[in-house]
Amino acid sequence: MKEASGETRRKTNPLYNDRKLKLGTFSTKLEGGCAITPMDGTLKADWPSTLTLARMADVMEFEALVPVGRWRGFGGVTNFNGPGFESYSWAAGIGASTNYSSVFATSHVPTVHPIMAAKQGATIDHITGGRFTLNVVTGWHKPEIEMFGIPLAVILVAHASACGGSSLQGPNPAS
Repeated sequence: MKEASGETRRKTNPLYNDRKLKLGTFSTKLEGGCAITPMDGTLKADWPSTLTLARMADVMEFEALVPVGRWRGFGGVTNFNGPGFESYSWAAGIGASTNYSSVFATSHVPTVHPIMAAKQGATIDHITGGRFTLNVVTGWHKPEIEMFGIPLAVILVAHASACGGSSLQGPNPAS
């Protein structure tokens, strides 16, 4: 496989276009999207709904389709962001079904090995013709991140250390 140059990336990924204002969708792969409500009419976490929104944004030349990375809902009456699609698989499907927009996957550092993330990202980039973008996040929702067997406090300390010192407020979260 041939590696894309910076010049090629500017031609294939609309995030590098000359528009001063970039437009995108956010959280369209999860039940309810960004709406924390039990009301009828919110986004459903089904393939036809997420695909329709992605295609609408693509036709309108939105530059970005950005999913929230979520592994479980928040519970309660709405179970906000509960049902939904896994981010890399969603990006591959959406990328194969659109032509213009940059398709993101949101990946939590402690949940995906870097080699796996690189391989998945490269595959999606090929599927999309160079329109893939990776949104790397640490995670913050303790019950969700700890599902992967690593205490959130350990992750926060490691990230603070990697940033050149503790950027955390208050007592050491590892204690």
